Amino acid sequence: MEAFGFYQERSEKVAANFFRSLENATAWLTAHPNTGSPLSSRTRRYLMKTFPYLVIYRIVEDAVWVVGVVHEKRDPKNWQHLI
Repeated sequence: MEAFGFYQERSEKVAANFFRSLENATAWLTAHPNTGSPLSSRTRRYLMKTFPYLVIYRIVEDAVWVVGVVHEKRDPKNWQHLI
């Protein structure tokens, strides 16, 4: 993952915190799948708590499928294919 690599180049501790934050976000979404804001009829987004990244995901039956993790300031044209 590009974001993890970015943080890892700077600090192993920050990279580990990023990974933990992503794990926490996906655990939260698994328990509360409708928390995120809708992007389309099938895709939602959720802002991570401690890093400026959006988790782009879909609810498929009783599972949450993460389709991407993108910086919140990144031009949406760069990740529109995910929705």
